[in-house]
Amino acid sequence: MNRKLMWAIGGGGLLITATGLAIVTAAPINSPALIPGDQPVTEDQIRQKLQSDGWSNVQIVRDGRYFEAIASKNGTNSKIEVDSQTDGPPARRQR
Repeated sequence: MNRKLMWAIGGGGLLITATGLAIVTAAPINSPALIPGDQPVTEDQIRQKLQSDGWSNVQIVRDGRYFEAIASKNGTNSKIEVDSQTDGPPARRQR
């Protein structure tokens, strides 16, 4: 009986470890640039782009090199993060 229990615990631990490793090493989702170009973007450019795409109640806060925009579209609020240097979503943002 103890032998079966040890195998079950060992197998469960291995499964948890493998799952954790898969999550940590997963590739980030690459989204298209909000504003195509090779220059950093400004808060005003982000606001204008979101409004022209149909977003309303656009509120933007700068957090270091990142912009965090909260806006509404079709009755739903969304949070959009933009790296001001690459004009895309942060790959893995350090907090």
